[in-house]
Amino acid sequence: MPGGLIRPPVATLEDAIREAARARGGGLVVGDPDFGGAGGEISEFRPLAPAPARSTSNLELLSDPMGVDFRPYLVRVLAAVRRNWMAVMPESARLGRRGKVVIQLAINREGRIPKLVIAESSGAEPLDRAAVAAITASDPFPPLPEEFRGQEVRLQFNFRYNMR
Repeated sequence: MPGGLIRPPVATLEDAIREAARARGGGLVVGDPDFGGAGGEISEFRPLAPAPARSTSNLELLSDPMGVDFRPYLVRVLAAVRRNWMAVMPESARLGRRGKVVIQLAINREGRIPKLVIAESSGAEPLDRAAVAAITASDPFPPLPEEFRGQEVRLQFNFRYNMR
């Protein structure tokens, strides 16, 4: 093949998975077991306050993990945000109001949030405010993993109020 290189095949399944994740960016998702198949990593955490029957959340890594296993970090971040979310759950949600809020944010190396945007509003201000408050009340997060060489990671939180 003139001027081109053929990459050797990857040696193990782990290498193949790592290479696939690196090629497409993040994609790692942690969250409640009943949130559309998004893992069950935080099922052992209990909310501080009574929760609506079907309010669930998950967190997706949008950035390239650069070969670093972010699952433990994401589980810690989601647990902190979920605790705060349950503490600020609006009365309208407790009474059955439905909605979904999608928030995208960046976390820098020190664990601070330099940017946060509502990517998808629920259409109900109390639900949107509670989702934002849950994240901002958790700031600062733990510092990013030491082995990660990037300056920040981009994450997406999905909050579902009374939805399946």
